[in-house]
Amino acid sequence: MHINIETFLKECGLKERFYPGKRFVKKCAQPGEFKSHSVVYDWRNPKTIRIEVKAGLAGDTSHFLPSELAKYPVSLQTETFFEIDVESGEVSKRAANDESEDESKGKSGGKSGGSKGQKKKAKRKLSSMGFSEAVAGRIAETGDLKKMVVMGMEIAEEAFAPVLDAFIAQVEKSKIVATNLLSKAGQFITKYQPPAFLEAKGNEGVPYKYDSEKNQSMFGMNLG
Repeated sequence: MHINIETFLKECGLKERFYPGKRFVKKCAQPGEFKSHSVVYDWRNPKTIRIEVKAGLAGDTSHFLPSELAKYPVSLQTETFFEIDVESGEVSKRAANDESEDESKGKSGGKSGGSKGQKKKAKRKLSSMGFSEAVAGRIAETGDLKKMVVMGMEIAEEAFAPVLDAFIAQVEKSKIVATNLLSKAGQFITKYQPPAFLEAKGNEGVPYKYDSEKNQSMFGMNLG
């Protein structure tokens, strides 16, 4: 599923400048103990943007003891994340034109040393500005949503759009209800990975049908 990265992030309410190397944590504080969670926007891998829902407000559960994580609803103990392949995207035309102009200016310098002078000038320019300014307009504007996992269930591409729409509506209100996301996937779900408190049975690849009325109570969060 091809998406516009900038538009998607704006709709999610991410106002900070986001570029390769950055990681942001959006806190979703909720009333009651062990209900608060966070959404992590991670672009530390320049090839992939990973957006993940985490228990707690720190955006990191690696320091949690199993007994601590177990206090959260099951929907926050299991994985919920999206991965966007940035390499498949397109850089803005403005950026491409800028690069072409730089190359043509360098070539026109010929034997006069114009090319070397241009490179030195570019280095000085890059060193005098922040990294965010240096890459602005030169990163992919679009990308392919390659993987979507909700509560440990991998969502088939046929259901990406309705699940993504539901996620955007939820994150804008700072409350992620994973059971609601899962219900939007309908029949397009395959078992991806059992939560830590369950043992794998060897049939994780078989189609899995989610019934919201039947299953929502066991995941500890109400739809809505």
